[in-house]
Amino acid sequence: MSTSFPTNGQSSQQTGSAFPRALSEFERATLLWLLPEHKPGYQHYRRCIETWKVIGRGRRGEGNFILAPVENPAGKTGAPDTSAPLAPVFAYGVIETSAGKISATLREVEEGQSQRDFQLEFEIVNLDSETIPETFEERRRWNFSEWSSGAQCPMCGQHVREITIQRVTGIALTLAICPSDKRLWIYDGSDGVVHLIPVTNFYNELMMHKRVRDPEIALDSQHLFRDLSSYSDSDLTAAFIGYNNLRKKVELGAIAQTTVSRRSFFSKFFSALPKSRQTGLKL
Repeated sequence: MSTSFPTNGQSSQQTGSAFPRALSEFERATLLWLLPEHKPGYQHYRRCIETWKVIGRGRRGEGNFILAPVENPAGKTGAPDTSAPLAPVFAYGVIETSAGKISATLREVEEGQSQRDFQLEFEIVNLDSETIPETFEERRRWNFSEWSSGAQCPMCGQHVREITIQRVTGIALTLAICPSDKRLWIYDGSDGVVHLIPVTNFYNELMMHKRVRDPEIALDSQHLFRDLSSYSDSDLTAAFIGYNNLRKKVELGAIAQTTVSRRSFFSKFFSALPKSRQTGLKL
């Protein structure tokens, strides 16, 4: 499939010093692709893409820009704010082409800060080259936003481990972990949004929950994927709840006490028995 765009977000016509400017055709199409129309949780971001303009560059070089309303509620055109820490990633995907892998990243709108309320940062870059050519052959594309419970990893197509976290409202969350690509994310059944979770922060919460103090294990987050089968559903649920309390991804509400794994149940059962009885039991 050959794709041609007169302007692709990295041409001199579209990325010069003249701001604000409209999104290029390629930028707009790519960002909307990251935000599935059929999932209600992405609608606000889609409206931003449809109506806001690029007001300047981000801090990460070519392909990194900031969107904002041309006139914000304060009555003036916003200026890029690159002083605050980078906002967490909201959506991510890759278009695999004959010219390389083109990655698209859209960051969260952070509420409660006067400048960041009206800014939305995105980055579209060629992972294999400095530029994106105007014509290329598309081979495959994938993103995390389209994922839902029961699906394979969008990146590698392999099986992922799923942990269901049941709210008392009946609307579940699904924590997904792909040991092949070493990624994890949370799917919110209430709005369909898939939130990517940083591995290190999650693993820190898991180690605190497990009370692991051995630095060779506690400081090496790759153990999450190498030893994934050794962690129960309840361990992983507790780690996510701890992570979400510090860096909120979803509105948890009250959690039903139903996500206790079989392994966790039996380990508690055995630990409550005298050792003489434990040795005589068979599973």
